[in-house]
Amino acid sequence: MKNQILNELTYKGIFVNDQLLNETDKDNLKKDFEIKKNSETFKINNDLEIRKISKTLFEFLQRDYVKNSIYEYFGTEFKCSTILFTRTKPEIKKNDSDNIFAGSLLGFHNDDKGKQIKINILLSDLSKDSNGLEYAILSHKISLIDRYIISMFRIFGFFKKWNKHFINYQKNKFQGRRVNFMTEKEVKKKFDILKVYGKSGLVYIFDTNGFHRQGSVNLESILEEERELITVYFDPKNN
Repeated sequence: MKNQILNELTYKGIFVNDQLLNETDKDNLKKDFEIKKNSETFKINNDLEIRKISKTLFEFLQRDYVKNSIYEYFGTEFKCSTILFTRTKPEIKKNDSDNIFAGSLLGFHNDDKGKQIKINILLSDLSKDSNGLEYAILSHKISLIDRYIISMFRIFGFFKKWNKHFINYQKNKFQGRRVNFMTEKEVKKKFDILKVYGKSGLVYIFDTNGFHRQGSVNLESILEEERELITVYFDPKNN
């Protein structure tokens, strides 16, 4: 399993699997995250704090194939910084430029953190037409042209720690747009899009340097379909 997670993160930027959690795991997670608010953020300083929130989540994150995959992907020690619970409903599709201007999660963006991993666990069933994650396959990789430009700047002492997309960032900055967004037209021209949906217990792990967005819908009939989600953030320790 470790090799599968690592390979898909490396080559696609995202790994999706519905077999990692059994029925007991799913039931326990739902009980641990019976939260009335639509959003709850837990800041994490050490792994034992995760156990206080949810023993089941802690034990899942301690599985060798999870820890080793993240370690090898980062190439260094890592830390869990945040656990987030969210309950969201779909939104009707809006104009892409409006989403970008507003900095909306409905626009294609990366998290502007460089290399960062999110592990997401669905706590509710999610249909294909609902507000599941849309991920641009391979967009987590820094292009050859970006890497060449960065390497030239580094000769003169600039951008030594830069590990994000470069041209798109600088172009947006010059144009006064949000630096970590890319238009839907450009994303779909460059990359294939994976829509994530499935049954409760589905796990998906992705590199947030890749362009992604929360799906929007065209059908008013599914606007009440709730997505309950646990998101765990991992960063390299030296960040």
